[in-house]
Amino acid sequence: FPSFTTLSHNSPYPSISPTRPSFSTTSKTIVITGGGSGIGAGIAQAFALAGSTKIAIISRTESKLLNTKHTIETKFPQAQILAVPADITNPQQINSAFAQIYDTFGPIHVLVANSASMPPPSAIASPTFDAHGWWDAFGTNVLGALNTVTAFAKYAAHEGAQVLNISTAVAHMPALEPGVSAYAASKLAAAKMFEYVALENPGWNVVNVHPGLVDTELSRTAGHGGVDHVDLPGHFCVWLVSPEAQFLRGKFVWTNWDVDELMARKEEILGSDVLDLKLGGVSF
Repeated sequence: FPSFTTLSHNSPYPSISPTRPSFSTTSKTIVITGGGSGIGAGIAQAFALAGSTKIAIISRTESKLLNTKHTIETKFPQAQILAVPADITNPQQINSAFAQIYDTFGPIHVLVANSASMPPPSAIASPTFDAHGWWDAFGTNVLGALNTVTAFAKYAAHEGAQVLNISTAVAHMPALEPGVSAYAASKLAAAKMFEYVALENPGWNVVNVHPGLVDTELSRTAGHGGVDHVDLPGHFCVWLVSPEAQFLRGKFVWTNWDVDELMARKEEILGSDVLDLKLGGVSF
């Protein structure tokens, strides 16, 4: 894959270590959708490593949530993990989930919108194409993300709220792989939606994030494996909510990119449409 930075990482490295004192999230309440397994569980663990004591994880499958809760609380006894089963496509359930989190932990500082649906590969014009399955991806990846961020808005901290949308590189890449149009198109729609969330909420730090190619149940369902360490996206997310990374507000970034190089290009990124979602070759 191409890289915006000269260095490209497949595993965590010191510059994004959650143990760095300046990255401490001790005072912050964190909410992660899709937090029961895979990338979401790794992100929850990274915030616990950064000192978070109030972390809520949301998923449809309660057993996965409880397993992740047990794993993190065993490893980090200071952390309280609130496991909240909910379907993000159901606005009543997700609103109730955020109300429960607020009642337990108070105002929410960081939302990681990580839930996703990736149907098995299917070419649009093929005889076996499943239009309903194709559209279901939009239910989770777009409507579910919308339900999540609107629920978050009701309970977000008044100052310093942050939203990380876990997206995918295929949302902004040329169409290179047949059969993944549902995932690519729905994640692109969600990423554009989160750009508007950033525009309409100037007090929030909102970033779209490609988490890398991690071997998860979701990626295996789509016939993919992974080359990136499961801890990489979590460590990168902790860096993204740190003071160092606030210049990336409204941008689309990859967890593989070297953060020291990104910071060295801060003025270039701030002063242009670099890392925006846009038509290639056309600047605004």
